[in-house]
Amino acid sequence: MKKTVAIFFMCIYMLSFSEMHQFLRIPVLIQHFVEHRQLDPSVSLLSFLNEHYIHQYIIDADYQRDNQLPFRHADCCAVTTALNCECPAIPFIELPVRTTEIKNEFILHDEDSHTLLSIADIFQPPRCA
Repeated sequence: MKKTVAIFFMCIYMLSFSEMHQFLRIPVLIQHFVEHRQLDPSVSLLSFLNEHYIHQYIIDADYQRDNQLPFRHADCCAVTTALNCECPAIPFIELPVRTTEIKNEFILHDEDSHTLLSIADIFQPPRCA
């Protein structure tokens, strides 16, 4: 059950961050891997993925077939535009500095004489006047 839920959430995650039609090309990936295995039986899946996705694209005899693989290139793209403008300089006005000091006095209560129940006194039901 945990494995099924994990696969479900992984699919939702993958579908939310990628193009859906790329997943429809996964059979092409499997078929192309089988074609490579027929040419060279020593090709593993990791070496196939390494050749087609990690390294630079090599233009060879099956380059057109390689471009049909999923996630090879982005078909849908988003265009974002940023507008930068230079704001005019604003002159700052210097304010006079205060020379008098203000003393703050804090009155500390003796917290040792209060019980924890006195803090709960504020949490009481409302009373009618």
